[in-house]
Amino acid sequence: MFNNILKYLTYGNCYCGIEHYSNNGKDILQICLIKQSKNELDITSTFTVATIEEVSKKLPKNQHVTLVINNDKVLSKTIESEQNDAFKIVYKAFPNINLEDFYFEILSEKNTHFVSLCRIDYIESIIKNYSKQRVSIIDLSLGNTIASSIKSFINNQSILTSNSVLTIKDQQIVRIKKQETEHNSYNINGLTVSNDQLLSFSATLKSVLRNGITKTNFEEKKYTLTKDFKNVHFFNQFLKLGGFFILILLIANFFFFSYFFNKVNELQQVSEINQSIKTKILKLDETVTKKQKMVDDLLKSNGSKSSFYCNSIIHSLPNSILLSEFNYQPLSKRIKTGKLIDLDENTISVSGSSNDSEIFSNWLSKLEKEDWIERIDIIDYGKAASNQSDFKLKLILTDD
Repeated sequence: MFNNILKYLTYGNCYCGIEHYSNNGKDILQICLIKQSKNELDITSTFTVATIEEVSKKLPKNQHVTLVINNDKVLSKTIESEQNDAFKIVYKAFPNINLEDFYFEILSEKNTHFVSLCRIDYIESIIKNYSKQRVSIIDLSLGNTIASSIKSFINNQSILTSNSVLTIKDQQIVRIKKQETEHNSYNINGLTVSNDQLLSFSATLKSVLRNGITKTNFEEKKYTLTKDFKNVHFFNQFLKLGGFFILILLIANFFFFSYFFNKVNELQQVSEINQSIKTKILKLDETVTKKQKMVDDLLKSNGSKSSFYCNSIIHSLPNSILLSEFNYQPLSKRIKTGKLIDLDENTISVSGSSNDSEIFSNWLSKLEKEDWIERIDIIDYGKAASNQSDFKLKLILTDD
């Protein structure tokens, strides 16, 4: 089942065979289109044209085709041989042929071999012309050899094609003779097919059934043609799927837009409620601010102590001492989020420089006599230059 699905995705359900043959010196193109529906085949169209350009106008876009070359450019011979090697059979039929210039196809019926060959450059020019008209050739057959795909469906002892008579014996083709043929028709599993359409119909049937039994030297060419068709087909399918995907996205986008539009309306209502709450919060914030101001004012009243200490120390300073820092109740630790601020209470940190050690000692003695100072700790004292010393003091205040 998977193979059937893959086959349908690759080739679709419409198959086409085209035969190039000659009649009274004129080239004729016989076209047969069949449609596969489940396990049934129906001939949807048959027509005859004179040029490849006319074919492209009547075929579906990017239609794949099995091509049969059966005109006067094809040389055909029948030989008897027990040999199975294809090249040896061709060389026996055409001893002086240069196979680098020819494509060949062999239909072998026991020891009877029907050999058809045609120049490569001629076939390539035909394929190129079809390609220009966006008709994809995916398979190729020469002469009447492709009739082997329908011999089991016809009970007649002789079968007429567009330009030959095939003699059948015991379900084997024993003779292919080129000659002008009269109009005749055949019933193939309920489908009526005229002899002019027989090879083009055989080509479509071969595409569906994959029942080719001939030997050729252009298998690689057929592989390349099929690969090129699949690439083009994949690209076209990709474009279609891409368009379908974009359409799905647009539809999904519409539904999402409608959904989120309703959500936005709901959020707008919530926003209005939040705005009302915000107004109340602002009023509460104003109340808190007022209370904060009261607290700040209270704290400022304590700042009078620091002003008193600073004023006393500054007035006691000799001229030889210069202060660089005065820090009342400095931080004991760095401030961290979510942690209480830890102050070194009842402490003043003083830093500076002195150029006279004796005056500095006298100044410390004077400070120690102050009743608001419990003691003085010298944290650091050292020379910064030949006539100057830096110091850092810690004044421990009396606990009021």
